[in-house]
Amino acid sequence: MSASVRPVAVLATIDPVDREVALLSALADRPDVPALVHDIDIEGDQARLRRRVLRGQDVVEDEWVELEHVCPSCAVREDAGPTVARLVRADGVAGVLLALPPGAELLPATAGLTASLAEADAPGVVAAGICCVAAGVLPAALLGEEQVADRQIAIAPDDDRAVAEVVLGQLPPADLVILDGGAQGQGRDLADALRRHGSELVTDMHADWLTSALSLRHDLTHAEAHLHATSASPGVGAGNARVDDHGWVSESSDVWTLDLHTPVALHPGRLLQQIDAVANGPRVIWGRFWVPNRPDSVCGLYGGGRQISVGIADAWGNQECSTRWLVVGAGPGRDEVLAAFERAVLTSEEEAAGLLPWLDRADPLEPYLGARSA
Repeated sequence: MSASVRPVAVLATIDPVDREVALLSALADRPDVPALVHDIDIEGDQARLRRRVLRGQDVVEDEWVELEHVCPSCAVREDAGPTVARLVRADGVAGVLLALPPGAELLPATAGLTASLAEADAPGVVAAGICCVAAGVLPAALLGEEQVADRQIAIAPDDDRAVAEVVLGQLPPADLVILDGGAQGQGRDLADALRRHGSELVTDMHADWLTSALSLRHDLTHAEAHLHATSASPGVGAGNARVDDHGWVSESSDVWTLDLHTPVALHPGRLLQQIDAVANGPRVIWGRFWVPNRPDSVCGLYGGGRQISVGIADAWGNQECSTRWLVVGAGPGRDEVLAAFERAVLTSEEEAAGLLPWLDRADPLEPYLGARSA
């Protein structure tokens, strides 16, 4: 990175207190790095954006910002981008940290900030997306059924996401994961099951993680690929794990993974019958599938907290159709998910019959995937 280009890191959290502790620790170590802190305050059906700029132990700015529409993406585009561009031009600044509202996801922010800095021709580049979560909090957040309103981290008046979905939007694409207290145990195994290859892990919130983050270089395409339906891939995996044909099971906790893949399509009716067995438990899932009545469509699935979203993610184009589910869970349920997946796959007889028999059949997935194209 050129000495004239200043690195920018983006911090995502699910806990306001953890975010403030991490900020205070990092800024004490790096007074040459100002932090732009965004918060979204919701009252009824209205939302307001609060902007703070911190440097060292000082509050440089603290004001409410009027935006036509307050959401993290709009806040990055309309306020964070111009503010970060201003901060990276200031004398004596070695980099900038953008702290997102708790509950905001990483990739929309890093993508939006990258675009804003380029548009402003600012001497800044996104160096890292950071996820900060306590190891003791991660299992319940990832595998429980809480919604963002339960934790008071909603980012819009109608935000009904599961907390697990937020964690999936923060930890897997992160360049640096701060897993406070997570040297070992269930939290560490879950983080390793989710975080992508090439990411770095820090297990102490009070370590100088900001310097490490600013030395990296964020690759948006690589970060997106880990969760995207067409390129979904497993996490780095636990260092001490028992591997079988379908994934791994931790030797030190009850965490397990499944990497279920086949070139064969799923039966749309049986998929609907089996999806409850997949979602109904402490687990998260992401990946893709294809169905014989939509052979041109990459169907994506993604979710946790007993909520799974499915939709058309892409078109196959010249790629070979394939189905791949990545599942991370803890405790019982691994065998049940594997069995549900195997029941949903077309039998050899159904596969041998080809696609023609599916042309005129009713589509049970239409309420979820939309109408089929001609």
